[in-house]
Amino acid sequence: MMDVGGAEVLVFVVLLYGLVAFALYWIIRLAVRHGIQDTHRVTRARDSAADLRQTIDRQRATYGGPEPE
Repeated sequence: MMDVGGAEVLVFVVLLYGLVAFALYWIIRLAVRHGIQDTHRVTRARDSAADLRQTIDRQRATYGGPEPE
């Protein structure tokens, strides 16, 4: 049988836990990144809709037109 010493087991465990921690770090990092991108996308869409609404209101005030329902 193969004799595995304490130092080898310790190195294996440290490498294994390091690999797991690294993988979890990347998963969390990607999740946060996608969350931030979604937030920016929603904010831009909301700002864009508000800008469009202001433009329409200005046009109606200047040239007249039917009021929104």
